[in-house]
Amino acid sequence: MRICKKILANCDSFHKFPTGKNCLGVEDSRVSLSTPTVRLRFFPWGECASPGWLLMRGGGVRIIRQPVLVGLLEHPRAGCWLLDTGLHPRIREVSLQLRLFTQLSRMQVPDGLPPTPPLSGVFLSHFHLDHGAGLTALRPEVLLTSREGYESSRLGSDLHVGWHAALWPEDQFARTRWVEDLPRRSHGPVTGFDVFEDGSVLAVPLPGHCHGQYGLLCQTAAGRVFFVADAVGHSYVLTQGLRQRLPSLIAADPVAEARTQNWLRNLLHWCWMVPSHCPHAYRIPG
Repeated sequence: MRICKKILANCDSFHKFPTGKNCLGVEDSRVSLSTPTVRLRFFPWGECASPGWLLMRGGGVRIIRQPVLVGLLEHPRAGCWLLDTGLHPRIREVSLQLRLFTQLSRMQVPDGLPPTPPLSGVFLSHFHLDHGAGLTALRPEVLLTSREGYESSRLGSDLHVGWHAALWPEDQFARTRWVEDLPRRSHGPVTGFDVFEDGSVLAVPLPGHCHGQYGLLCQTAAGRVFFVADAVGHSYVLTQGLRQRLPSLIAADPVAEARTQNWLRNLLHWCWMVPSHCPHAYRIPG
C-alpha cells in the first residue's frame, strides 16, 4: 500500500478534539471560564497543486490539491478579523514572473476577495504571496503582522523571498501593528503575544518556513484551535512524522522548521491544529 493512502486513512486524528491528559501533563482542551472565547472558521480561497512525491517522501505520482486557507475570527469586543487574505488576481498583474509562477505551480486564483462581514483588521501570518496577495485590494484599517517578516520581505522584489514589494499597499505602514510589540502571555506549554490583551488569542512564533512567521492560538467555545500557517505543509507531517520535500526546500531555515514541527507534534493532544494548506483539518467541530 502506498504511503499516501495510509496518510489519508490516518487523518482521523484531526477530526476529534483532544481530551484527557497528554505527555505534557496538560488537561483537556476546555477553556478557562475567565478567558473570553472567539468564533473561528476557515475556508479555501484559492488552491495549489503538485505531485505527491514533490510534497513528501512516498507521496506517489498523483497530483495532490491543497487549499489556500483564510480564516475569519470573531472577537466579542474587537470585531471580525481576517486571517491571511489567500490568493488574489493582483499577483497576475504585478509581473510576468509572478504570472508564470502561478501557472507553473498550478495555482487556482479566485476572481476577487473572500466574502466577509465588515472587518476590524487583518492578521498576516507571514510574507508569502499565497497568504497576502489580497492586501492591496483590502487595504485594511489595521494590519497585524511581524516586524521581522516585514523587514525580511523588503530584501528583494523577486520570488527568492516568496514575496513581491508591489503586494504591499503604499500607505499600509502607518496602519500596521507589530506582533512583537504586544504583551507576552502563556497558555500551558505555549507562549506568545497577547493579541487582544485578554488571553483569547496568542500570536505564536513558528520559525523555519519563513522569517517572522506567526500562528494564532485561539480559545474557542469548543476548545483550543491553533492556526499554524505554513509551519507544516499538511497534517500528515505531524500525524505520521513524514518528511516534507518542496516546503522544506524553500524554507528560510530548514533546521528551525524541523524543530518547530517536532514541538507542534508534542501538542497534537492538547489543541486542534489547522495548517494553511491541509484539506482535512480546517473543518473545526463544534
